[in-house]
Amino acid sequence: MEEKRLKNLRKIRVPLAAAVLLCFVSAGASLGAERLLCGWKTSAVETKLREIDRLVSEKYIGETDSGSVADYAAVGYVTGLGDKWSSYIPADQYEAYRMSSEGTGCGIGVSVTSTADTVRISIVYDDSPAAQAGIVKGDYILGAEGLTVEKDGANAVISAIRGEEGTDVSVTIRTAAGETKTLAMKRATVTQKMAWGEMLSGGTGYIRIENFHTGVSGQFRNVLDTLTGEGMTSLVIDVRHNGGGKVKEMSEILDPLLPEGTIMTLREKDGHETVYSSDADTIDLPVLIDDQSISAAEFFAAALQEYERATLVGTHTTGKGRAQRTYALSDGSAVNLSVEEYFTPKGKSLADTGIAPDIETALTDEQTANFYFLGTDGDPQLQRALSEVQSLKN
Repeated sequence: MEEKRLKNLRKIRVPLAAAVLLCFVSAGASLGAERLLCGWKTSAVETKLREIDRLVSEKYIGETDSGSVADYAAVGYVTGLGDKWSSYIPADQYEAYRMSSEGTGCGIGVSVTSTADTVRISIVYDDSPAAQAGIVKGDYILGAEGLTVEKDGANAVISAIRGEEGTDVSVTIRTAAGETKTLAMKRATVTQKMAWGEMLSGGTGYIRIENFHTGVSGQFRNVLDTLTGEGMTSLVIDVRHNGGGKVKEMSEILDPLLPEGTIMTLREKDGHETVYSSDADTIDLPVLIDDQSISAAEFFAAALQEYERATLVGTHTTGKGRAQRTYALSDGSAVNLSVEEYFTPKGKSLADTGIAPDIETALTDEQTANFYFLGTDGDPQLQRALSEVQSLKN
């Protein structure tokens, strides 16, 4: 698609009335003074933790690890909010979390699906150490760095593969043909493979969006341009098993798919709203969704559905109606808090309700477990979407 068709996304900040702003300035000043006096915003939390800390100090006969205690206290605090989307991120996990949300990672450049005793490669990133070593989708990881999945478990092996950029790592794999080999690679910072596609029969393009992390909109545009250049006449977009990501990235992908109008509204605790809108051309398309289409993936599908630009095929989505923001803490850990509510173009919240597909088509448990390895012919939901494409053409 030509660049002129990818028109600029408009991001509008909607201010509160001046009187309300003044109220918040005044309240903010008084709250700041309160923090200086008592140190806590929630006195019940302070009282309980201080009492426990005093009792441990005076009575507990075991050894204590203050860092571990602080981590568990933080987990308990966030869990106590009763919001399943907010979370605490320990310091030793925060950098990997941050890199992932930015569309990068440090390792050999693969995504995997795992059970307690298997690790199978579902995605190989372009130009990654894994790709250069000849690893392909469907290969099994048997072990790494002297650990094995059979003896030490999947999580231990996955952790062993991660590490600092430029360091050596040894990984043992089993190919689809049953060949076992050990490969030596150097860990590298790699860009995630977040959007890819192919031309199917009858001029139908297929684009898979894995997540909405930083950079996915650029990858989507590249795939869309390639398919358009190959003569694509219809398109299926797949956001199943998509865990969401950044609203801005989602909105930039939607821009060429929607008519002029609102894409999404985000409302903060103080009432401020951020409105994302589109002014682009449109095409008709089916969109695949499932119960693991979460957050931005749900609103991506909802916007297309509400503008009647897409037929949704699959199963009911999760129902995540809040946006999170990550705040780094002084010790290197972080807290991921729900700070905004999502609303669809028609002002609907999807919290705890999600989206019902236009065409309900389910996978079996076995098909769901092997989602990334079904292939076009073995995927009932994709086949149903392709049937819908044909009906739209007729």
